[in-house]
Amino acid sequence: MSTAALSTNISRIAAQFLIARAERQTGSRMAAYEIVAKNVGTSAEWLRKFINGSEAKEPKWSVGWSLIDHCNRVLCTRVEQEMDQERSQIIALKRDIDAVASSLNRVVEIAEGAQALAASSSENET
Repeated sequence: MSTAALSTNISRIAAQFLIARAERQTGSRMAAYEIVAKNVGTSAEWLRKFINGSEAKEPKWSVGWSLIDHCNRVLCTRVEQEMDQERSQIIALKRDIDAVASSLNRVVEIAEGAQALAASSSENET
């Protein structure tokens, strides 16, 4: 497969991903075409034809690159948001675990102190 064909295939996959994502956000496939087309500098009509593989000319280098770049930025943002969310959940869980561990440590210390006191008392009585 030539570099140009590979680039076109990757651009088409990126476009499909971006359209699907925008459609989930807007609830409208036609609005999704408009939004993505605006973001990458082309028309919604061309984008529909390009994704369907019918009648659309190959993308200009700038449009193909814009599709790939925009998709990359969307994916990176999504991954970073998920990592931040996971990090926040982990920090909250760590805080809860530390609080429980601290409470349990105090209970153990009190129990050990009571045992030591009881042992000391019984030694004094004998």
